[in-house]
Amino acid sequence: MSSSNSSITFDQVHTQKKQRLLKEMMEKTCQEILKIGNSNPRLSACNICHSEDIHYFTQKFGFTMSQCSGCNHIFCNPMPDKNQLNYYYNSEMKDFENEFFLESFENRIPIFNNRIELIQKYLPNGKLMDVGSAIGIFLTAIQRKNLDYQLYTCDPSSSACNLLKQKFPSITCFESMIEDLDMPAQFNGITMWDTIEHVIDPINVANKINDLLRPGGFWFFSTPNTDSFEWSVAGDQHVQILPPGHINLFNQSSIESLLAQSNFQLIDLHTLNGSLDVSYIQKLLATGEQSFLDNAGKLIVNHINKPEFSSLLANFLVETKKAGNIFVIAQKAG
Repeated sequence: MSSSNSSITFDQVHTQKKQRLLKEMMEKTCQEILKIGNSNPRLSACNICHSEDIHYFTQKFGFTMSQCSGCNHIFCNPMPDKNQLNYYYNSEMKDFENEFFLESFENRIPIFNNRIELIQKYLPNGKLMDVGSAIGIFLTAIQRKNLDYQLYTCDPSSSACNLLKQKFPSITCFESMIEDLDMPAQFNGITMWDTIEHVIDPINVANKINDLLRPGGFWFFSTPNTDSFEWSVAGDQHVQILPPGHINLFNQSSIESLLAQSNFQLIDLHTLNGSLDVSYIQKLLATGEQSFLDNAGKLIVNHINKPEFSSLLANFLVETKKAGNIFVIAQKAG
């Protein structure tokens, strides 16, 4: 697999304006959302694996996040209701989000290079639908490669669909929530990039995607991974904790549970673009906050006895000349 995107950094895909204003914009928007009120009850069990062993995780922007002790899934509890979500996705936050996506558009294109290589391994051609295309970064990346796919897109935003129709006149665009599409199974592949964390009922969405796929079809998707290096350091202060936008935060265990309940077989799982993690952790540690420093130290303690980690660390120490013994070769001058 290509390593051409190995040096993508956090600052390249998250503009300085976004980093500076995100918290302010979220707090302003959520103050109005909370005034709407929420008719949804508090969940007494995990909405993915259904375990009743759940506990408080954190509160952010006025919304409570719970965590499941069974599959470690993190979810908004109670879930925001439709009126709150309608306000959120039609607020200044959406325009703000689209603005920084546009500003970082070309920096985001390389993120999809390895993903497209993997898609080609399993699906060299056929009908491929992208769900939640927004401003069309993935569609741009895949079209630039001139691959043999018949492309479709699905997005509930009328403004997004109008933009997509202008940019990609040859692509069929469905202005709809994926759950509301009424059509027989016809797609060979469906992609969903950083979207599943936004939906209230992931199992319902997964079932619908299964219904839309032909026998043997593939679902390719990405989502934040809470069982990761950067989450181990950031903890409950991770920048991806963004309710009512991000309301379901997954890890491998909860993904496996989701797939098993929606008649999918897990073929493979990758965590790409590790440089994004490293650059984000560098930013966290640069703040000097003790919890980040402590968590980084704990991560090393927890992994130092794992052969794959200790081997990488040993190689790093050799390459940077930081190992504990110096072997010197000297030649007499002159």
